[in-house]
Amino acid sequence: MTSPKRSRRASDGAIDRLPSGAWRARHTGPDGKRRTKSFPTKADARAWINTQAADVVRREWRAPEVGRRTVGDYAADYLARPDLRESTRTLYERVWRVHLDEVWASTPVGEITVEAVRRWHERVGATTAPTALVQAYRLLRAVLNVALNDGAIRANPATVRGAAVHKPARATRSLSPEDVVKLAEAVPARYSVLVLVLAWSGLRFGEAAALRRQDVSADGRLLTVERGVWHDGHEHLVGDVKTAAGRRRVALPDSIATALVEHLREFVPRQPDALVFGTRSGGFLARSNFSSMFSRAVTRCELPPTRPHELRHTGATLAAAAGASLREVMTRLGHSSPAAALVYQHASEHRDDEIARALDVVAAATPRRVTSTAISVA
Repeated sequence: MTSPKRSRRASDGAIDRLPSGAWRARHTGPDGKRRTKSFPTKADARAWINTQAADVVRREWRAPEVGRRTVGDYAADYLARPDLRESTRTLYERVWRVHLDEVWASTPVGEITVEAVRRWHERVGATTAPTALVQAYRLLRAVLNVALNDGAIRANPATVRGAAVHKPARATRSLSPEDVVKLAEAVPARYSVLVLVLAWSGLRFGEAAALRRQDVSADGRLLTVERGVWHDGHEHLVGDVKTAAGRRRVALPDSIATALVEHLREFVPRQPDALVFGTRSGGFLARSNFSSMFSRAVTRCELPPTRPHELRHTGATLAAAAGASLREVMTRLGHSSPAAALVYQHASEHRDDEIARALDVVAAATPRRVTSTAISVA
C-alpha cells in the first residue's frame, strides 16, 4: 500500500498527498482535536487550513461537526425547554409540525443560508395565513438562535426584513362604551356579561374563560387572575398565566360588578370552582364558538368589522383615557414590558379636551404678569 506523500505544514495544520491524488488537510482546533478534510488541489487544502487558523485568531472558530446538527435537532431542544408555558409549547409544536418540519427538519444548521430562508418565506407566504407565517418565521429564528448560541453557526440566517412582525389587514381599534353595551345585548344572555367584563377589564379571553366563582370577590368588583385556558386541537388545557405579571387582580367599575353579581346568581353553580363563563353544561367556552357569536353580534349591531381581541384593546384604551399611567395599564393588562402597553397610551380628542379643561383651572388661578407680550413656547 502506497503511503500518503507528506507536504510541508501550512499555518497550524499539515497537508498530505493521498494515493488518489487528492490533497488532505489537517488542522488542530482550539479544542485540541485534529480534523481532516480532502480537496482536489493543494491550494484548496492550504486555503482551508488558513481559514481555520484565521477563525481561531478572530475567535470565530467553531467545530465543523457542530454545524452538522440538523434544525430538527435544535427544534427538539428548543421545544423541550422547561421555561416554556404548556400553551406556548403546544402552539410551537403545531407550528413546527405544519409549517417547518418537512422543509427544515433534516437540514444541517451549518448549511442554511440567508437566501434559503428568504426563498422559503416567499414560497410559504403564498399559501399561508399572515399570522401563521409570522409564527412559523419567529419559531425558525428562535431555533436558529439556539444554534447560534451554541456556536454551531456564525450568524442567524433568518434575517427577512419585517417577517417577524404581524401586520393586520386593518389597525386595531377600540370600541365606545355604547358599542360595548350594544354587543353585550346582541350575544346570548349567558355571555352578555362576558363581553362587558372583557371590555372593561382588559382580560385576555383565555383568562376570562378560566375564571372560577372563587376568583370573583363577593361584590363582583375584584377579579383574581391566576390561570388561563387554551385548546390544543383535541381538548381544553388549563395552566398558569403566561408571566408573573399576568398573575394579578383587576378591579371592575361598579356598574359592571353589579351585572357580574347578577350573572353569577343566574348562570353559575354555587361551587367555588364553577366556571364563571362556562357553557350550559359547565364546560369551557371555546374561543371559536365565542368568536362566531361575537361576529354575528357585530353584524346585528351594524358595526364595522370588529375582532373579539378588540374588547381587550378597548379595556386598555379606556383605562388610559381615564388617566391610568403606563405602569397602571401594564399592571391591569398583565404586561411585563412597557412596549406592549404603550400602544394604549395614544391621545384621543375627548381625553385631550379633559386635559385642556384641567389645565385651564390651573391657568385661571395663576396671577397674570404678562399683559401685552406674546408668549411663545419652544
